[in-house]
Amino acid sequence: MGTNQIKKCTSDIISSLVLLFFLITLTVQLGAIPEESSTYPKILMGLSYIMVVIQLIRNVLKYKNSELVETQALEQAKFLIPYGILVVVYLFLLNKIGYIFDTVLFCVVSLIGLRLKNKAVIVILPIVFTLLIYFVFSLFLSVILPRGSWISLNL
Repeated sequence: MGTNQIKKCTSDIISSLVLLFFLITLTVQLGAIPEESSTYPKILMGLSYIMVVIQLIRNVLKYKNSELVETQALEQAKFLIPYGILVVVYLFLLNKIGYIFDTVLFCVVSLIGLRLKNKAVIVILPIVFTLLIYFVFSLFLSVILPRGSWISLNL
């Protein structure tokens, strides 16, 4: 196997494992749901487990006979790993500097990371997007978004 080649169903196996991990994290949180309203989520979780396990078994069985395909995993990792770190920093700062500042900063850094050249879009789009989402959630849906303990902007 070359350095830029993987078996065709490898990404399917990885996706199934990620979904399985996600289902496990949801199952751990299932206890926080009141008993009278947990029947539907439990049914969905059970069906999801069945489907993911079936898909995982099918992919593992196909793995041995699958062909090699070219992959851009290294190039994708060079983008995805820093972006994953950016998401973790965003989540950490959400309660520290608040939703508005944090989301504008996250969007600006994301657009720069995507190598967007138009500076007006890099500045205006995150502000408009963030304020639009803020007003929809706070005014129409009455959801309280994080305000921040280090910096607070109350609109």
